[in-house]
Amino acid sequence: MMVHAVIGLAPLAAGAFVLEASSSMVFGIGPVVWAFLFRGSLIGMLLISFPSIVTGIAERNHMYVNWPPSHRIKLFLSVALVALVGIELVSVFGLDAPLKIGSWLSLAVIFGNCAVVLALSAYGLRITLGRQSLAGTSYQPDMDFDPPINILECVSDFAEDPAKLIDVREER
Repeated sequence: MMVHAVIGLAPLAAGAFVLEASSSMVFGIGPVVWAFLFRGSLIGMLLISFPSIVTGIAERNHMYVNWPPSHRIKLFLSVALVALVGIELVSVFGLDAPLKIGSWLSLAVIFGNCAVVLALSAYGLRITLGRQSLAGTSYQPDMDFDPPINILECVSDFAEDPAKLIDVREER
């Protein structure tokens, strides 16, 4: 669930950067608040990314034997996001001049972070949900088979069987 915060903070940081750099006032919210949101978003992304990466690696190693390419790419993107946000933070806190929209920092915050987070989200959905990706699915509805299969007919023979319960207190 932590990764959702990172996903939300990347566009918030981008928007706050633009509003701070342009000294905009939106609904009575001025540049000082945008500066706070921008820096706070970057700090939040960095702090939340570390436990997200560690728990992702631990869970991956706990449940599976190998690391397929999609997981390796996701790990690489996670480390790249941490490095990118770290560089941005060092630059922002070391910057004496006001933020500029045409700078490398603006490109990194507005496009770089959001692109990496978008790629992480796409791979996360692909890994977690399997079928929800841009690729074709391997799922084929039972009724598309020739002849069609009615799953209820297949399992009706077992409807009268007693439920198979396992009492964990009796396992040895």
